[in-house]
Amino acid sequence: MGENNLQNFVMKEAERQLQTPEGDVETEKVQNFYSDALASIKRMNNEVVKCAEKREQLHAEFGDEYFRVWRQEHSSEVLSPQQQELIEQSQEPKLERSPS
Repeated sequence: MGENNLQNFVMKEAERQLQTPEGDVETEKVQNFYSDALASIKRMNNEVVKCAEKREQLHAEFGDEYFRVWRQEHSSEVLSPQQQELIEQSQEPKLERSPS
């Protein structure tokens, strides 16, 4: 998934910077920065998982039809007709796969 790619990138970049320090950046500061970045990635991924679980629960409770109506109502308030059509097209395969 994307989380592993981001995490791998951060770890590789941290290793690179620790091997070739630039200017007056202290090793401890670099380590702290990347440690914080990895912790943020983990928190962010946990929130994404929680949101997906909540969305699935709502779909199970209310069904796809309610979500389609809610999405269309919101889209009509904030998107152009062309954007609305693109959103609806992007949702069609998901609606066909998910049970009602």
